[in-house]
Amino acid sequence: MHEDKSEVEQLKDKLYSRGQEGIAQDIRAPLEQSDAYAPPVWEGGSLLRGPKSAFYAMPAGAKMSFSTKFLIGSAAFFAIAAVGATVFFFTGGNYVSSQNIDLQIVAPPLINGGTQADLQFIITNRNPAQLQLADLIITYPQGTRDPKNPQKALTQERISVGTLASGRQTKLTSAALFYGAEGSTQTIRATLQYSVEGSVAVFTKDVNTELTLGSSPVSVSVDAPSEIIAGQAFSFIVTVQSNSQTPVDDVLVQAHYPFGFSVDSTSPRADAGSTLWRIGTMSPGSTRVIKVTGRVDGQDGDEKVFRFIAGSSKDRTGAKVDVPFLSVPASVTVHRPFITGSISVDSKTGEKISVAAGKTLQGTVTWQNNLADSVGNVELRLHLAGPVIDTASIKSSSGFYQSGDSTIVWTSAQDPSLALVPPGGTGTLSFSFATLVPGAGGTVYQNPTVDLSLSVRGTRSGESGVPEEVTSSAKTQVVLSSAVSLAATALHNTGSFNNPGILPPRAESTTSYAILWSIRNSSNAIGNASVSVVLPSYVSFVAAAGGTNIVYDSASRTVRWTIGDITAGAGYTSAALQGTFQVALTPSSSQVGEVPALTGTAVLAGTDRFAQVGISASAEAPTTRLSEPGFVNGMEVVAPR
Repeated sequence: MHEDKSEVEQLKDKLYSRGQEGIAQDIRAPLEQSDAYAPPVWEGGSLLRGPKSAFYAMPAGAKMSFSTKFLIGSAAFFAIAAVGATVFFFTGGNYVSSQNIDLQIVAPPLINGGTQADLQFIITNRNPAQLQLADLIITYPQGTRDPKNPQKALTQERISVGTLASGRQTKLTSAALFYGAEGSTQTIRATLQYSVEGSVAVFTKDVNTELTLGSSPVSVSVDAPSEIIAGQAFSFIVTVQSNSQTPVDDVLVQAHYPFGFSVDSTSPRADAGSTLWRIGTMSPGSTRVIKVTGRVDGQDGDEKVFRFIAGSSKDRTGAKVDVPFLSVPASVTVHRPFITGSISVDSKTGEKISVAAGKTLQGTVTWQNNLADSVGNVELRLHLAGPVIDTASIKSSSGFYQSGDSTIVWTSAQDPSLALVPPGGTGTLSFSFATLVPGAGGTVYQNPTVDLSLSVRGTRSGESGVPEEVTSSAKTQVVLSSAVSLAATALHNTGSFNNPGILPPRAESTTSYAILWSIRNSSNAIGNASVSVVLPSYVSFVAAAGGTNIVYDSASRTVRWTIGDITAGAGYTSAALQGTFQVALTPSSSQVGEVPALTGTAVLAGTDRFAQVGISASAEAPTTRLSEPGFVNGMEVVAPR
């Protein structure tokens, strides 16, 4: 096996073998004097001597190696770099840093809202080079206004600085009106934009400062409940007080309501949509109180945020605050009512329901116990109010109608299920009433409504055993749409047109007739009204009466009367609205013995501006059978040629 190993491996095995006997001896080779001779110069070279040192010259024709060239080049580069750094350090060069620019904002730490704040901006250039094309950009907090035009929002301002030489300082000034809640912190940001010689890049230097608003010209406090019951009325008390030492002119308060909130009343009365109050001039220390009553629809646990903005506006017809002073929020949490009631009329629900006038309406009241406890002695009262109610028609199969106050009452005496309602218990009660026919008794009510108010109350017995009254309420307004009618009459001997032809009409001969449209409208203004009709193939359009805005489209054979608005009471308290046009009848021999129609069915369409519903009416087609002086029976039948 040893024969297969090299001599080196055998020596290694022997060196590290534990079986080696004796102690290893240090055997060294003896030193001997050598006769070797090294020449003092390279072959072909010569020895160069200097005063203090000597070096050998490269033999003629010898080449320098690459590593030597690299070493020499590196040494030269570092030497040049060292010299350049030294020159730049002592001369300054053209180096510009934002750290060598001082940007300072001088502003009052505390200022009253709505008063002018004067600001100063100090810029110092400590760079060895000048700043070029410099601009100062000032960014103001939300709500800041321009003191030159307080109605104009001031969000950002740019001031030109131009060129700022090395070592120079410049001071710029500006002013602004700050608005916000008392004690709020307002942040002003200043940005210096500049460039340097030999560069197209734009550099910036930023700095911020803060100021605190002491007080606004007016203060607003809102007193509101933190929790409300959905559907139940509650009130806000908004108190506005002047904090200024001088009169504050054109003060306004504007309310922003959350979705689902409806206003029942305001005191004083709001100027625009129950959301804007024009207080006018407030003397120092004076106060104004605004009360808003309404109700919120929402789910259990919903949070509704109301916001009241105080400010000013010189526009006495505007519907918003032009210069806001401050905004005050108020939040309420909505809870599900303990017991609920809802109203349905004509199978419709909601705060407003539109129905036709002069008909009997069927309604229902639905109640439910939302508590985990039983509720006893439940009582429901439905009050009906409105001049157009036919009080003799109010009925309820399971309730008692009190004619003295126009109220239907349901108690356990009429419905035993109301004596004790278990948790989650519910029920439905029915009622009906009719509205007066428009014009009945010679009276037409303009924009008629019927107000339905429901109150539900009961007694809850909780864990404490102490009876507790629970209540709920609901309201619905029934809006009656206007009664609109359209009549179409044919004329031959009377009217504004001269109608040629003979009566009775003869086959293949032409006889002219006038068509008179008459419109009646009871209680509400109708907008975008028009009447249209299609003429039969054997009738041709001749002309329309002047000023009626009646036109004919030959392609569709349609006569259209564009009316626009129809005033309330037309045909009742004032003359009916009328339009007339002339047609020519040329019957065929196949129509001999018939009473032909002169037009098709006329249709009126428009929008009830009060009820906000579409309305329509139609008139049967007039025929050759007339109802006017000089007409006798038989003149309507087409005679042979």
